[in-house]
Amino acid sequence: MVEIILEGLPANVEEGTIQNWYFEEGDPVNEGDELVELTTEEGPITVQASKSGILAEVYYDEGEVVAKGEVLCTIDDEESEDKDEEDKE
Repeated sequence: MVEIILEGLPANVEEGTIQNWYFEEGDPVNEGDELVELTTEEGPITVQASKSGILAEVYYDEGEVVAKGEVLCTIDDEESEDKDEEDKE
């Protein structure tokens, strides 16, 4: 699993409000896809997928406020699953 964390905000911005999720839980996503749009004091931002996989879990609903550093969602990627299986052997 890959955690998508709210980071890369302007220095004086500490939080954002979820405006729109572009995917739903269970949807396939590709690295670089825009996952979610947030509004901040400095204007709108989007957060992209850092890995390809399946959007496994969304932790915040539209309209909720998220602090910098919080996990927005997780992506189930095959690479981490393969590594987990190797670790078990």
